[in-house]
Amino acid sequence: MSELDNVSKKVLDDALKEKEQELKEAKKKASEIIEKAKQRALEIHRNGKLKAWHKYKEVLNVELSKIKSRLNQEILLYKINLVDEVINKAKEKLLGMSKEDYKKFLEKNLKALNIDSGYYLIGSEEKDIDSKMIESIANLKKAEGRPDFKKGIKIIKGKAECIISPDVLIDSEIDDIRMEVALYLFGNGREK
Repeated sequence: MSELDNVSKKVLDDALKEKEQELKEAKKKASEIIEKAKQRALEIHRNGKLKAWHKYKEVLNVELSKIKSRLNQEILLYKINLVDEVINKAKEKLLGMSKEDYKKFLEKNLKALNIDSGYYLIGSEEKDIDSKMIESIANLKKAEGRPDFKKGIKIIKGKAECIISPDVLIDSEIDDIRMEVALYLFGNGREK
């Protein structure tokens, strides 16, 4: 029986050793799997952070572009309003000129237009011009009829008609005036 006990013990010892060896190999495999899983998780985490950073930069750039665009629009509107304000003040100043300055203005414009004769009408709301002034400047005669305009004078020569008034002059040249005022106020438009 002792032999049987020895064989049993041997079988049990061998089974125990085999079990320990399998357990050791299983632990080793589990450790390798865990290490690979950790490496993969770290890689996924790094890739996720990198993707998140790229997405953050992309969204940030879009938002910054929107803000810059909005600020540029606000600056442009401010500049346009400023130019319009300067033009309106210039208009007010021209419309408030003295009779003597108005006479010089008319003389200069009649000379520039090469008008020395014809007919004239005075605007329905004009207070600074009278027939005496006009007839002292050029050989113009008062036309019949009611004026269809408010300010300045209308010169009629043959079939040609023109209105001479500071605000009409400004309005006819408004785009060029705006450009010149903008260049004067803001330089050549290049941001530095």
